[in-house]
Amino acid sequence: MFTFRLPPPIICYILYLLTSITNAILVNVTVDDSLPDPLTGQLITYHPTTLWNVGQNCTSCTAVLDGASMYDRTWHDGTYYPADSNLPPSGPSNLTFLFNGTAIYVFCALALSTSSPTGYSNMTFYIDGELVGQFEKIPPGIQGKYLYNKTVYSNTNLPPGQHAFTLQNGQPGNAGNKSLTLFDYLVYSYVYNEIYL
Repeated sequence: MFTFRLPPPIICYILYLLTSITNAILVNVTVDDSLPDPLTGQLITYHPTTLWNVGQNCTSCTAVLDGASMYDRTWHDGTYYPADSNLPPSGPSNLTFLFNGTAIYVFCALALSTSSPTGYSNMTFYIDGELVGQFEKIPPGIQGKYLYNKTVYSNTNLPPGQHAFTLQNGQPGNAGNKSLTLFDYLVYSYVYNEIYL
């Protein structure tokens, strides 16, 4: 009669695999508008750069925010000018961020005034080139007031993996509607697998 025996190292390895427990944890990563992703080093890109201002350093911007109310005291200020405005049309401006995750949350400040700055905001959101949402805010006309840390987009149903997120400020062909985006930061979530023995 033939007897098959596993060598002791293989038995130990099989027991190790059978007794280990995997625990999946959802981890949030906060990415400031001006600083790299603390996990990957990836930066948010702004296009065209001439339509975005580093808000806290901008002397020509009409939006004057309380830096202490902004994440890491920084923000990006972008204004879309339609074809029928007093200024040359700007075309839409975009910000893009690449991340590996299952969810994303986008935060902005919102101006409540109707002039200096124009508080109207019209943003469109894309993930992996697909339209996934829109945000429109018509200001109530309260001069000098802002709402901080406002979620303008969230998506918690992304398949795990690499994604490209784009925020577009302004709608081409949206005559008469100047759009202001005061982008502060974003948060994305990814699944981290831990192995316990």
